[in-house]
Amino acid sequence: MNQTDTYTSLSTELRTVPGADLVTSGGLQVVVTCPNCGAQHRHLGLGLRRSPCGTWYAVTRTAGLRSEA
Repeated sequence: MNQTDTYTSLSTELRTVPGADLVTSGGLQVVVTCPNCGAQHRHLGLGLRRSPCGTWYAVTRTAGLRSEA
């Protein structure tokens, strides 16, 4: 079987964005401030993530504010 995969190359400089924990009724989420658009985005985990506005960044854990939703 001959398959061709297409890969999207990330920029050479990957931004690291600190995330704060958000405890919801569904579980734990991570909230970050986007370095591109300035809005707050929620993610389900740490690591390499793409925001709704299309920016790629690495989410890391910080000692953040926990709140109940």
